[in-house]
Amino acid sequence: MANETAGYDQRSMKLNIAGIRAQMIVAATAIVFGVLAVSASAVEPQKPYSELTPRPMWAEKVREGLFVVRGPLGPCLPMPCPAVPTPINPDGLLHEPGDVAVRVTPEGLIIVDTKFAYNIPELLKVIKTISDKPIKYVLASHYHADHNGGIGEMIKLGATVVVNDQLRDAYDRSKQDGPSPQVTFGDYGTIQLGGVKVEMHHFATGHTRGDTFVYFPDLKVVHTGDVAPEGMPTFDYRDGASAIGWVNEMYDLLKLDFDWAIPGHGRLLTKDEIRQYVKNVEIMNDRMKELVRQGVPVEEAGKRLKLDDLGWARSASTNTFLLAGSVPGYYAEMKAILEQEQKLGARH
Repeated sequence: MANETAGYDQRSMKLNIAGIRAQMIVAATAIVFGVLAVSASAVEPQKPYSELTPRPMWAEKVREGLFVVRGPLGPCLPMPCPAVPTPINPDGLLHEPGDVAVRVTPEGLIIVDTKFAYNIPELLKVIKTISDKPIKYVLASHYHADHNGGIGEMIKLGATVVVNDQLRDAYDRSKQDGPSPQVTFGDYGTIQLGGVKVEMHHFATGHTRGDTFVYFPDLKVVHTGDVAPEGMPTFDYRDGASAIGWVNEMYDLLKLDFDWAIPGHGRLLTKDEIRQYVKNVEIMNDRMKELVRQGVPVEEAGKRLKLDDLGWARSASTNTFLLAGSVPGYYAEMKAILEQEQKLGARH
C-alpha cells in the first residue's frame, strides 16, 4: 500500500517527518463525541506481575488525558494455552499482550500499539470507557503480533497508522493479516492533533530494527515498547536485533525529559528504573562476553548466564529469551564484539 492518505475529509494536521513538515489530510471517520467522565479503573495499580492475578483487560490513568490499557492477564501468551504444553506455554507465570497507550485530544484519540488482532473487540470496549472520541492515529513501538497484530483491524476501522520505515518492512515481512501501515517516517516524526503533540523516536536497532519510542512531551511520559518491559530483554535476531544497539538506544531514550515510562509489558516504570535497566543489560552483555571468552559452548551459555541478581531469573520474558531463539544470536553478537576487541588490541 502506498504511504499516502487520500480521499479524506478536510480536517488536517501537521506531520513532521525527519525534520520536514508535511501536510496530511485526515479523515473525520466518526462523529466526535464528548469525552466521558472518565472512571478508568486503577485496580491494583503499580503492582508487579507477582502480585497480580488473572483478569480481563483494564485501563489505568497515567496522567491527565493519558491512559494505559493492560491485560488480559493469563497463564499463556497468546491465549488460549496450547493443547500440548510447551516449555514456554504455560510456564507458571502471568503473561499479557503489549501495553497500549491512549492519548485523548479534543479532536480524537492517538493510541500506541494494538495488542493481538483477536484482542481488538475487547480493546475497543475498554477504550470507550476512557473516551467516545474516534481513534484517529495508531502509532507502533515495533512489529510483533502481541503488540501490533491489530494494526490491520484498526485501519479497517478508519484509523491512520504511522510507523518507522523499518518497522513497516518487518511488519510486511511477517505477513500479518490485513492492510499495512499507511504512513512511515525515518528516525523522527511527530503527530499534532487537537493541540497535542506526540513525538516518535527511532534511535537504533535493539529489540527489533524498527524500535520506536513514543514520547508525550507535555506529560513527560514515554512508551518504550519491548525495549524496556517488566522482565528481562529479548532479542529478535531474525529481524536484525542488537544487544549493543539496545544499550545505545536506551541511553538516547534517557536524554528525553520524562518521569514515567509505559513499558512493552507490565507496570509503569520510573526514569530511575530505566537507568537501572540499561545498567543491567550492560552487565548481562559483559557476562555473555565472558562466557564466550571462556569457550563455553552456545548450547550451555544460556544456562550459565547469571540472571538472579538482575531480577531476571524468573521473569515473564525469561523463558522467551532462553528457549525461543535469543541465545544463539546473542552469543554470536558478543563473540563478534570480542573478536573485534581482540583485533583492535593486537593493532596497539
